[in-house]
Amino acid sequence: MASLLQPPAPVFTGASSTVPEPLLSSEGREWNGIVVEHYRIRDVDFVKQDAAHTVAVFLRGPVNLVQQRSGRVYQRTLHAGDVIIAPAGEPRALRHKEETELVKLRLTPSFVAGIIENPVANGSGPVELLDIFGARDARIEDIARRLVGEIKADALAGRLYAESLATELAVHLLRHYSTASKPTNGASRMLPRYKLQRVTDYINDNLREDLTLSKISAVLSMSPYHFAHAFRQTTGLAPHRYVIQRRIERARFLLRETYLSITEIAHQVGYANQSNFSVVFHQFTGQTPRGFRNNA
Repeated sequence: MASLLQPPAPVFTGASSTVPEPLLSSEGREWNGIVVEHYRIRDVDFVKQDAAHTVAVFLRGPVNLVQQRSGRVYQRTLHAGDVIIAPAGEPRALRHKEETELVKLRLTPSFVAGIIENPVANGSGPVELLDIFGARDARIEDIARRLVGEIKADALAGRLYAESLATELAVHLLRHYSTASKPTNGASRMLPRYKLQRVTDYINDNLREDLTLSKISAVLSMSPYHFAHAFRQTTGLAPHRYVIQRRIERARFLLRETYLSITEIAHQVGYANQSNFSVVFHQFTGQTPRGFRNNA
């Protein structure tokens, strides 16, 4: 349990403004609304003011962490699986000596705000994330690990998947760690047949493109969250899963019916290179593209 230290003033007098460099980062990948950073650090003592909402997920511990924020100083021993949620804006100082490994998920406030249908919760003012120091949340940890996996995979389709995970994370934070009691509309809503046809036609016509949740949902003039929810209610599949299935189905056809090279087929179905395409194809079919073509 976190303990409040008094007085707070002398704790961080020598803190630096230099933030350690991450081992891995999604910076530059143009993931909409989120930046993911994977760190292995020790001897930390710095102050930072972040314009993004930051979720830190510890992958290794224990670590004795001291945090100063909003004029208060907290101390807690954190273990693997512990989570810190820091809303954007307020400067935060951190200190620990032990080596630890963690993932930072940085969500832009505009991305989070776009998920909320009504920005005022129960007439009490704008919805705000809560400052959480040391929660246990298996769902956030799972999202963090999957996002790091997408950085390592370096696949073109990863952008759509990352945006889906960012949306899932934002909804989870709003439901469980915000001032809103009902920040999103939980009513079950399915897509009308004509809207489903329009969006699936768009996906099928653009399989070779860098499809994102924002681009797909814009076809129906819906927010990414509400589109993803309605699409899943209607089809039983998350949008990124549907896109991957359609890409593999198109690839199977091209392997069976054409003499295009495997590299060219990979490009036609939206993969940057043959290696990434072959990994996903094998996951879905149990065969390599070459093996499938030879047996077709």
